[in-house]
Amino acid sequence: MSTETGIVIPSLNQGDYIEEALRSIIANKKHTDLAIAVMDGGSDDRTISVLKKYEKDIQIWCSEPDHGQADAVNKGIDALSDCQYYMWLNADDRYEDEYAVKKIVDYARSGHWDVCYGLSHFIDEHGSVTGEYPVEPFDSDALGSRCYISQPSVLFSKKAYEKTGPLNPRLHMCLDYEYWIRLAQMYEFGFIREYVGATRMYARTKTATMQSLHFKEAIEILRKYYGKVPLHWIVAKILSDHPEGLLQIVPKRLLMPLVYPFREKIVQNCIREESD
Repeated sequence: MSTETGIVIPSLNQGDYIEEALRSIIANKKHTDLAIAVMDGGSDDRTISVLKKYEKDIQIWCSEPDHGQADAVNKGIDALSDCQYYMWLNADDRYEDEYAVKKIVDYARSGHWDVCYGLSHFIDEHGSVTGEYPVEPFDSDALGSRCYISQPSVLFSKKAYEKTGPLNPRLHMCLDYEYWIRLAQMYEFGFIREYVGATRMYARTKTATMQSLHFKEAIEILRKYYGKVPLHWIVAKILSDHPEGLLQIVPKRLLMPLVYPFREKIVQNCIREESD
């Protein structure tokens, strides 16, 4: 008999937070049928002791070198191959409450959605809510301008995963954004106006420490799938490459016309860097 929902935790040295992530999933087990796979990339902090502590609640876990977060998610989904739906929760994120998974699964079932997503909070390193992710109703064209879908609040069906294919393991920052775009080429997304996941923002997150790579990947993805790159992404890339100096004090509305004549050269340079 298949399990309704498989939840994958990709992890690497998140011993400070993975227990909170696990506890938030385990709490949801009281209200819905789910299985947990933790794909750890070989942590050398307290992660393994946490995993052993919760072994009885985890269906599958391993700790071994991988090729990054996307590879870990793919491995976790493959390990939970009998599930009808999938979600993934980063080891430093959590679910909103013990009904989060049930809410989005029930919504998917009732609306016959193969992909759906909900609202999401930002939390800090202490777990306090600091704001809301700028989630919007689904519009596939709007995805070509901004990522308005929060990863811990997304659910997709096994059928959608098999049809769309696995996450791209070459991507390390925009793996989720690129996957939403690929899914949106095949499916309409359901949007439930309920809080599902909470994404943690703090100084040591990949998003905070690897901004330049984030913008390179986003520019390559947008050119590939939409044939164009919005100017605000290009300006953001330039600012991330020059964190100090006069550019940081120039208003973006003034930078945009200055950058416009060079936009194609900047895009091509990003694509070339990504392919090197």
